[in-house]
Amino acid sequence: MLEIKLTSEGKIPVFNLKGRFDGYGASLFDEESSKISEEINYWIIDFSEVNYLSSAGIRSLIKAEKSLRTKTGRTILVALSAGLRRVLELTGLLGQFHISDSISEALKQVKEIQTADESAIKHLLDDREYQLRWASKKASILDLWGSLNNIKDGELFSENLICTNLQELGYAFGIGGFGNTKYQACEALGEFISTPTFAGIIPADGHCLSDFLITDKPSDTEVYLLSAYGFSGKPAGVFDVNSQSPFTLKELIEDTFNLTTKNKEEIPPLIGLIILAEPDELICTHFRTKNDISVGEYCKERFSDERGTLIIGVAVNETVLKSSKDKSVSQFVEHITKYPITETRFFHGHGVLLSELPALSVRIDLDSCIQKISNLENLKTVAHIQIDSKIKSARVWFFLPKTIRSADEKRLKINVEKGTELLDEWDVIIRRIYSNAGRVVINELHGGFTSKTFYVTSYDKEGRRLLPTVLKIGSIKDTQNEVDAYHNYVKKFILNNSVTIMGNTTYGDWGGLRYNFVGINGPDSKLTWLTDYYKKFPIDELTPLFDRVFTDILKPWYGQPKWEPIYPYVEHSPLEMFPGIFESLEKELGISPDEKSVCCKELGMKLPNPYYFLKYEYPRRKIYSRLWYKSITHGDLNMQNILLDEVENIYIIDFSETKPRNIVSDFARLEPIFTIEMTHLESEKDLKELIEFHAGLAKTNSIKEIPPFKYKGSEPMVEKAYKMICCVRKYADIVTLFDNDIVPYLLAILEWTYPIITYRSVGPLERKLALYSAAFICRKIMELD
Repeated sequence: MLEIKLTSEGKIPVFNLKGRFDGYGASLFDEESSKISEEINYWIIDFSEVNYLSSAGIRSLIKAEKSLRTKTGRTILVALSAGLRRVLELTGLLGQFHISDSISEALKQVKEIQTADESAIKHLLDDREYQLRWASKKASILDLWGSLNNIKDGELFSENLICTNLQELGYAFGIGGFGNTKYQACEALGEFISTPTFAGIIPADGHCLSDFLITDKPSDTEVYLLSAYGFSGKPAGVFDVNSQSPFTLKELIEDTFNLTTKNKEEIPPLIGLIILAEPDELICTHFRTKNDISVGEYCKERFSDERGTLIIGVAVNETVLKSSKDKSVSQFVEHITKYPITETRFFHGHGVLLSELPALSVRIDLDSCIQKISNLENLKTVAHIQIDSKIKSARVWFFLPKTIRSADEKRLKINVEKGTELLDEWDVIIRRIYSNAGRVVINELHGGFTSKTFYVTSYDKEGRRLLPTVLKIGSIKDTQNEVDAYHNYVKKFILNNSVTIMGNTTYGDWGGLRYNFVGINGPDSKLTWLTDYYKKFPIDELTPLFDRVFTDILKPWYGQPKWEPIYPYVEHSPLEMFPGIFESLEKELGISPDEKSVCCKELGMKLPNPYYFLKYEYPRRKIYSRLWYKSITHGDLNMQNILLDEVENIYIIDFSETKPRNIVSDFARLEPIFTIEMTHLESEKDLKELIEFHAGLAKTNSIKEIPPFKYKGSEPMVEKAYKMICCVRKYADIVTLFDNDIVPYLLAILEWTYPIITYRSVGPLERKLALYSAAFICRKIMELD
């Protein structure tokens, strides 16, 4: 349990924590922190006696940090142990906080931050008064996206566009478009401006009406780029300028060079500018049509009644023109020299006109300021801002880039293992879900009918390996079902499952989600599917693992049975998920579902046609109900959804079908996997021996009864399958308490036996085996009717 003692040092609250900062501790912390005055901008949190930090605790810290940042404040974490620091490092969140070794050092940091925020150097240039505050000492970077050279013979091609998002792009401007695809974006291409919270574009479509995207999820907001310039890193400083008379943007840019030049020989070669200004008269241009983009013809307008403008641009001194032979830099130089402000200096920038200019306190940071203007009522139109535009006052954040690079260097690098294929839409999903990483390595684990699962090794932006994760991409419906089921049935009940959905998103027709594994040993841990254990280990080593899955991890589900009506022929129909079953039957086995019986030549007997039973008896019996035990069940608990790490911690994933239903469903789900998917079937002789084995399994009249072992072959995997079936039927008998009816269990087996004929991964012998296995089960059900 987390103990919280709240003290203060001057006006700075100090949270002295002791114990476990877990889910309950996080709720206590949130409650205590809500009592802090809104006027307090800095918190110190002492971790010297905290021995555990969970994902819930991390979320509370991030929540506090984000709240304080809106007021230009910060949280300072004190005395983090090596273990806690490692947790934050592995999640990629350590850099989000100020870190200190002691409370006294933390107080010193607060004082330094406050002093830096509130101090300003005053300059007077002509009649313009400047108040300059230097900020970050870290070098920033100018990012170059795409190239106007991708316009060929005056034509634009959608395949030349770069798909990115507002988080990757950050503060930038250039030529781009909005849309759900590259083709849609190419149809509405034009000049744009972007920030982490909004982007605007004025399409060169002859109408010149601006469009805007506003978001609180920048990693989920796509923009397609032809060419753009952006900034990585923090502004080097910020200044406010006021004047008794209007001044031009050109004068502001020249003043910026003067303010940021420390001596006559250190004139900045590049200055990135983000300007929030009160305009006097704006002179703006934009492209009328897409053809104008390639020839550089503009339409010019003047605006004199606007209340505000935001400008993002880059100013270049001639020294940069001689500094690099890099191709992308050369293209940048070629383009920027088309926008001179003097013989030796150049400026290119786009802006957005605003209905209102917010009042800004001295200490408000750039991101918070942009959030203040990010609403549709305030954003009016995007335009190319000319240097002879006149301004009354402004706040200017300036970057001093030390490097010019291709934006490919900053983007998430996606490496794909051999044999893994990714659709374009999946690339977008991966960039969203792993936006905090610098590189990911994608390796396909397995694919189902509606989704694929990938093992992901990821690295942070400094190249440090992060904890292993699993990525699942499937239909939007299945993804949302899985997220809902996780919150409704997993997160609430299976506290020892140690699986967390750390991100989910949709794009196009696809949805994706990311599983993190809390408690895993470290970034070098390996995750192995239970399927691999099953194939490799003997039965005496497997049964303890299955015991832990069903009697430990999933016990909160199965340990709370309810005696309720079920409709088993509706609940266990496979036709909703596999609607092509009857077509596959005729195509693969040449059997019609309208035939009442099938001939089993291997045993020289006729059997009921199970697919006739599915087609005609299931609908006839859909109103049949009976009282039975129900609980939350996984719904697709195959061994590919059970993972183990190197010390055999168990993790369950894939909850898209999780819901309350027939309590024995998960146990029965495993039987066709053991008997058909995990046994070797290479000849007619193998088939005959396995048919006899399945006939024996279907002879029992109750769950409690142990089925006879009818197998004459020598395949050891069959005996393993038999013993595992006895094991899972024992679990089913335990959870059904005093009811031994086997029919609900048999119908649950049929639900996953019928579809095997549709599987691409199985051959004709396996399809025949599934047919006969289902036939024996249907015969038993009819005997027990």
